[in-house]
Amino acid sequence: MERSDRIIRAVGAWFFLIVLSVAAAAVTIALVNKYQYGPETDVREYFQALQDGDGGKALGLLNAQVPDSNAALLDGDALAEAGSHLEDVEVSTVSSDKDHAVVRASYLLDGKPASSEFTLHPAETQWGFFTVWDFDPSTLPTMTVSMPGSTAVDINGASVALPESSRDFAVFYPGVYTGSYSSPMITAEPREVPVSDEDQHTTMELTAVPSETMKQQVDEQIHAHLDRCAEQDSLYPEGCPFSHDFPGRIQGEVSWSIKDYPRPEVRLAGPHADQWSLPDSRGTAHIEFTAVDLYDGRTSTVSRDVPFTFSAGLKVTGDQASVSPR
Repeated sequence: MERSDRIIRAVGAWFFLIVLSVAAAAVTIALVNKYQYGPETDVREYFQALQDGDGGKALGLLNAQVPDSNAALLDGDALAEAGSHLEDVEVSTVSSDKDHAVVRASYLLDGKPASSEFTLHPAETQWGFFTVWDFDPSTLPTMTVSMPGSTAVDINGASVALPESSRDFAVFYPGVYTGSYSSPMITAEPREVPVSDEDQHTTMELTAVPSETMKQQVDEQIHAHLDRCAEQDSLYPEGCPFSHDFPGRIQGEVSWSIKDYPRPEVRLAGPHADQWSLPDSRGTAHIEFTAVDLYDGRTSTVSRDVPFTFSAGLKVTGDQASVSPR
């Protein structure tokens, strides 16, 4: 009888160990399914690919099509720079059933709270236990970049062409895209555009402004033209914006000087890099001469300020600005 009790206890112990092993295996399978094969894992890998600048892996994970747009920002340093603005990424499952799972990624994008949701579906089962998930098919968002006055721009450190001063670019999300431009003649202040939604069609509009080099060239040419005008011994300097009417007789030379040079604001006049303009601007010349009285022959000094309006065209070619006074 005692031997039978020992056998029963042994069988019970083995049965308990078997049940415990099965339960442990089930828990292990569930944990592996959740943390190694679950939909959250794919989203974490996608975010890591963005931060690594691995566009091929990111595109494959996201299961996305590239729209009919330029793909210059989808890989390498430009993509890694976009992903570098992501911080404190937290991934959680919003809802899940046998057909779909919705996963939300919450994060700081350029220091501001934001989130993106991804829908995934079961793709296959490995080893009979583990579910492999795929992102639902989607299309990458598009960002339109424009900069009138330029045919190129820098985005996240990558120099890209802008035919007709505008172009559409395919972009991954989430990320921050920074556009800027600097050349000897034209500059543009940096502009940041965050993208966090696959359905977004964002725009990046950069404003071209004349560089200090262009403004200096314009000022130098205006000064040189007016200085040549001031060298003329005439009440009416030829090809110049100022003159002085005097009905009497002059003794000696007419002396001109420029008191205030005009400083026109250089403006963009069209969508192309050479289309700039100089609005009319005001200046002041000074004239001095000796006048002879027609009746008694006495002389007197005339010294007057002469306001004038300066008008000119402006053409920019390469690294040279050409002012054409009118």
